[in-house]
Amino acid sequence: MRRVFFCAAMALWVGLWLAAAPPARAQDPNRATQLRVSVWPEYDQPSVLVMYDGTLADTANLPREISVVIPSSAALLVTTYENADGTLAAEQPSKSADAGGGYTRVSFTVKSVKYHVEYYDSILRGSPDKTMEFAFKAPAPIDQLTFDIQQPLKASNFAVTPQSQGPRNDGTFNYFTLQFPNVTAAQVLTAQVKYTKTDPNPSVLPTTAPASVPATLPQPASSSVWNNIFIIAGLVLVGLSGVLGFVIFQQRARHSAPATIGGTSRSRRKARRNPTGGVFCTQCGRELGPEDNFCPKCGAKRRAV
Repeated sequence: MRRVFFCAAMALWVGLWLAAAPPARAQDPNRATQLRVSVWPEYDQPSVLVMYDGTLADTANLPREISVVIPSSAALLVTTYENADGTLAAEQPSKSADAGGGYTRVSFTVKSVKYHVEYYDSILRGSPDKTMEFAFKAPAPIDQLTFDIQQPLKASNFAVTPQSQGPRNDGTFNYFTLQFPNVTAAQVLTAQVKYTKTDPNPSVLPTTAPASVPATLPQPASSSVWNNIFIIAGLVLVGLSGVLGFVIFQQRARHSAPATIGGTSRSRRKARRNPTGGVFCTQCGRELGPEDNFCPKCGAKRRAV
């Protein structure tokens, strides 16, 4: 009888525990249905870029404040959420507090269930054979946690422990994936990465210039001087060409003027000598009419033409 009673009590206790466990997970405002942690060593800096992309389980009570956990050695870069169109909202103000054990709790406000966090952490060791011990501490229960580790460009002998899925290539980079289902709050999960890389440059060089560097650099003084010289020389050549053309025109005008004047004078003199084209007396010079066979003035006989 006691055994039956004991078994019934145990069954009731287990049933109550199982019934209560899911609501307890659901009541945590930071619980995530999925969280992807992207780990990119030497992406655009010599350190490691880490990004959280999570989806909250509780879709109500928005906007609200949530919390994530990052290493205390990390340099926080971005805390924000995803808009309805898939773009990221402007960076949101955040508050940081010591979470103990070498971790910092970062809190910020979101207006959607999808959030995004970025930070840099200097956890690479060695050169050219490099190692990285990556650790993640869950801020709350996570139904599905994924590590997505990117292989740097020009890196060889790339290896991830524990055994990962991959590599998967996106056309530029190789990625290695680790899956962790049903992660509990405060659980720490790790991944060890090893590779060889002799090139000290990151995979992607920054595309934006530092704030201290002006967008348009002024030209050197020597360049400005030469530009001015070229402009002045061009203007002088244009002026000389105009003067030379004027002189040539004047010279041509002078050479052609006498011939014209002389020709005109000769024509005028010839016209005065024979203005009408008539016949004149060879003795006295009187003009003879068409019917005059003898000069009416001196009587000289008209000479046949």
